[in-house]
Amino acid sequence: MLAYFMTHPLHTTTLNGLRIAYRVAGQGPDVLLIHGWVSSSRMWSLMMNDLSTHFRCWAIDLPGFADSDKPGASWYSIENYEQVINAFADQFDLGRFDLIGHSMGGMIALRFAARQPTRVRRLVAINPVVTGRVYWDLRLLTGTPLRHSMLALGRWFWPIASSDLLRRHKSLHAHRMSIEWNQATPDSAISAAKAISRHDLTPLLPLITAPTLVIVGKRDLTAPNAEGRFAAQTIPDARLEELSAGHLPTDDVPQQTHALVSEFLEKEEVVLV
Repeated sequence: MLAYFMTHPLHTTTLNGLRIAYRVAGQGPDVLLIHGWVSSSRMWSLMMNDLSTHFRCWAIDLPGFADSDKPGASWYSIENYEQVINAFADQFDLGRFDLIGHSMGGMIALRFAARQPTRVRRLVAINPVVTGRVYWDLRLLTGTPLRHSMLALGRWFWPIASSDLLRRHKSLHAHRMSIEWNQATPDSAISAAKAISRHDLTPLLPLITAPTLVIVGKRDLTAPNAEGRFAAQTIPDARLEELSAGHLPTDDVPQQTHALVSEFLEKEEVVLV
């Protein structure tokens, strides 16, 4: 059943003392893909299949999730995630590369592009969290019993909340997300959520110089569309695309999403003389 999402072998490396899992496929210019909260590199499987005909795609499991190490609760911050992405790019000598992030991964990608402008050729943010605002506030769930209850609830609720409500019977996607929830720990899920909620990218957005595509799902029940629209309005010359999808356009409308991303990445750069 999961072969649909597991077409790319899993590899591991060590970065900043943490074991990091990743997948790589294709040949060509490098594209680094960053998943969202309580997700994994598996979410990019279909996009990697499409992009790998022209690009070398790297999809990382962020610390705290999937097959990567789960550090202690005090580790989690968007700054530390940015450092992991920087170390990963250095480890594999990616040089200047394209960067794609979803949700929390979009927040990490936006921060990286603002702070490392010479390293990012093109930037794609899909339903990004930008100011820390989401439709839920997991900072309130501080007690251990509540943490475990949250994870138990999330295993059935998250696939519904993340997907387009009109297409929630996509069992393969729901099964993948259930596995991703089981691979997270209460500490990693709650601590990463806190890291999102206390981070605001507003002052960094004008520093992004890479051509930027922001994609939002009109029926997103997790990250308000206002977050992505704000990013598109604030980043110089950013482009906004709105799709009839939920929090995961890569699951809900994969062909539309992949076509937008592929066209954007393959667009020729304009060289000013």
